[in-house]
Amino acid sequence: MLITALLAAPLPAPMPGEAEAQRFKDLFERAEAQFSAQDYGAAIALFREADRMRTTPEVAFDLAKCFERLGDEAYTAFYYRQYMKRAPSAPDTLEVAEKVGTTLAQAEADGQGFLELEAPRATRVVIEAVSFPEPPVALFLAPGDYEVKGEFPGGTRTMMVHIATGRTTTVLFEPVQPPLIPLEQSLSVELIAKGYDAPPSGPSKLRLASYLTAGAGVAALVAGIILGVSSSADAAKINDPSLTYAEAQAAADAANAKGIAANILYGVGGAGVAGGAVMFIFSMPEPGMKSGGGGR
Repeated sequence: MLITALLAAPLPAPMPGEAEAQRFKDLFERAEAQFSAQDYGAAIALFREADRMRTTPEVAFDLAKCFERLGDEAYTAFYYRQYMKRAPSAPDTLEVAEKVGTTLAQAEADGQGFLELEAPRATRVVIEAVSFPEPPVALFLAPGDYEVKGEFPGGTRTMMVHIATGRTTTVLFEPVQPPLIPLEQSLSVELIAKGYDAPPSGPSKLRLASYLTAGAGVAALVAGIILGVSSSADAAKINDPSLTYAEAQAAADAANAKGIAANILYGVGGAGVAGGAVMFIFSMPEPGMKSGGGGR
């Protein structure tokens, strides 16, 4: 009975990510099997599917090998370049770089430039009437300007790409993001009626108070500095041998009084500046300013 119960018990649920890792492993092994069987087209499809799941140097290297066997120098160079970006310290980096360099040098000698275009969200890319059903695109082209069309879930986008002899042009083609709409325009009439008013057009009361407090603090500091300088001047008179005892005592009293007043003003001014800064921070965001936690 115990054995039957154990056999009937459900298997533990896989940890998050385990299913994806297993699927990647299955795709990679199937792609390697197709490569060994010399079915490079099928291997490329599987390797690319695996590459969309996880970005690894191994997949880029194997894709380069597939295209190398097919004699496609453009895609071979593209994926070898991807491999070097993903594993810059690999032991065969210099050997791979030499292969890519030789290919690009030959393209330059033939008067061509190299285009590598990635469009992760595109379902199709068209370059000068040549259709590519699955990005990325790698091509050797004659110098000039080329129209590139990308078909995305939100519609078709067009851009111009310039190719120069002996140069590599790398393009990330993505659809244009929708324009940002001001908050007051995005609120519906119903929301505004419920009390979601548009932001005020001028500085808030707290922001104005921060300006006044900081300004008063700065004024107090300036006054303290002036009194401090005057106190030092009075203190210097004490050592004047031409003064009588009464005059020296008066100078000392004046220096002490001004020094005490200067110290008080320093304290008040510093507190005013600090308080104004705190109120300024708490008054943000003002109309037309981005909030501290926001980002583009």
